[in-house]
Amino acid sequence: MNKSSIALLALVFVALGFGVAASIYYAVRTPVQLEQGLFFGDRARALPAVELVDHRGRRWTRDDLRGNWSLMFFGYTHCPDICPLALQTLADTMRNIDDPDVRGAVDVYFVSVDPERDTPARLADYVGYFDSDFVGLTAPLDRLRVLTQSLGIAHDFRNKTDGAERYDVDHSSAIVLINPEAEFAGIFGAPHDPVAMAGDLTKIVEHN
Repeated sequence: MNKSSIALLALVFVALGFGVAASIYYAVRTPVQLEQGLFFGDRARALPAVELVDHRGRRWTRDDLRGNWSLMFFGYTHCPDICPLALQTLADTMRNIDDPDVRGAVDVYFVSVDPERDTPARLADYVGYFDSDFVGLTAPLDRLRVLTQSLGIAHDFRNKTDGAERYDVDHSSAIVLINPEAEFAGIFGAPHDPVAMAGDLTKIVEHN
């Protein structure tokens, strides 16, 4: 196993819990060799029923994931560094996919873990800056945690008091892959390389 594979596994162990991640890794029979991502293959896990709101103010559920591959990043619009970098990386990833059929088979979601400040209107401005096809999602924390806990995404407020307008949110930096059956199908751990991710996504879509 090379150093990059070991680093990726370490990130997955943190995101998912050592036991779950290890069982996925050692049981999976991945049909493609990836440069950066970890693809779960036939060990993908079904997502729970969820109900969020997209950046247009429309109801969004697990069924909206069906039919296409999806990349999800969890963050917040007031994030000073990780989130804009991740969204720019995702935009660059999509631009580095040469095959238009593959590009059309992948959707990108930015899911806010700061619902008090991240209204649909704010999300619309934020995701649209990076790519007009990106979708922003938000929901009250109790509904949001149904999704984040199923994906092993950690997030928590820091320096937040009642009525405070300025505070930080700690959150996972992983980019999650969802398959067209709305199952948790893989993960891309930081640091993210858009060229490598584009190649990995092309392999996954073309072989599945």
